[in-house]
Amino acid sequence: MSVASPTVSTSTSDARTLWLLIAAIFVVSIDSRVITPVLPAIADDFDVAISGAGLVVTAYLLPYGLFQLVYGPIADRVGQVRVVSVALGAFALAAISCAFAPSISALIGLRFITGIAAAATFPLTLAYIGETVDYVHRPNVIGYTVMASSVGQLMSAAAGGLLAAVISWRAIFFVDGFIAIAIALALLRVHARTVAVVRVRRRTIDAYRLVFSDRRHALFYVLIFVEGIFTIGAFSFFGALLRDRDGYSYAVIGGIIALSGASSVVMGRMLGRIVRKLGERWMIAIGGVGTSASFAFTTLQPAAIWFTLAMIAIGATFIMMHSTFQTRATEIAPTARATGISLFAFSLFLGSSVGATAVAFGIDAFGYNETMLALATMTLVFTAIAANTIVPWSQPSLSPKD
Repeated sequence: MSVASPTVSTSTSDARTLWLLIAAIFVVSIDSRVITPVLPAIADDFDVAISGAGLVVTAYLLPYGLFQLVYGPIADRVGQVRVVSVALGAFALAAISCAFAPSISALIGLRFITGIAAAATFPLTLAYIGETVDYVHRPNVIGYTVMASSVGQLMSAAAGGLLAAVISWRAIFFVDGFIAIAIALALLRVHARTVAVVRVRRRTIDAYRLVFSDRRHALFYVLIFVEGIFTIGAFSFFGALLRDRDGYSYAVIGGIIALSGASSVVMGRMLGRIVRKLGERWMIAIGGVGTSASFAFTTLQPAAIWFTLAMIAIGATFIMMHSTFQTRATEIAPTARATGISLFAFSLFLGSSVGATAVAFGIDAFGYNETMLALATMTLVFTAIAANTIVPWSQPSLSPKD
């Protein structure tokens, strides 16, 4: 998509803003998955068990979800771009600080702060897309955010594993932080030249009341919470599985996990065409079944074949399901869009933090293979429910007063 793309009904300045927001998603995505390939290295460095090091994942995901409740209503009042710019600057400082963490406790605390700052980027970018791109073309543009996120995750997995092997797991935080500073400054410059949009001045509680004026929306967010438990929270333990069960090096682990990002990039480019051909329910069904199968594949040997296939499959199929949820979320409350999408992200990452903790202790108690098979089964059940309920539970809510 070029800045002159007809799918973006905004000025050239707004299109530049969109590209910078997508770049911000890229850099935050590097950080969001950076722990996956280096979690064993962190555990070794601080001499803690995987379950203890896994708290670093929870420390990031929990505030990432909770602070959606703060950013959404603020963005509905002052604008998405302004909030993302400030939050991205804070994110950069926190990410760089992680490289100097002297203990596992300090790293957990710094990841908590990083999660707070990172929370603004993805949901508010989706809100910006919801305001500037019509629904028919929205999957195309959301596909670009998926590609940016996937490329970030791919680089995070590959570079994180390589840097952990060659230099230190700390190095990736330097890279991520300095890229974030550059994007934040560029966003501030572009935003300074943009004509301010007149926004509705409403209380935070009123924005939430608008979103929940249709009670089905609460069921939609519960479903997204469950998705987070069974998927994103569990993804962070793939690297530990390959190291502890199969004995692979960090560089090899990073390369294998990076395949999920590569397949997501390919799928992100095709999302718009595929959803028009299959429809949203089939996107969810195929995506969920593929994700479930991928969890099962991780338990098979030889890992070099089956785990590689699992990463390719999960990158492509999870995006099919999850991008459909994201697109539905952009229309739940058009007059309080940032609040509606932030509730989506809150539900997802709250579930992810619960899932990360549950998976960590499941691995310690039952083992990797048993935990992955349980995730495969639960994801299959989730898919059957989601494919039949996600559309009716995420209908637009419009208030005549707004």
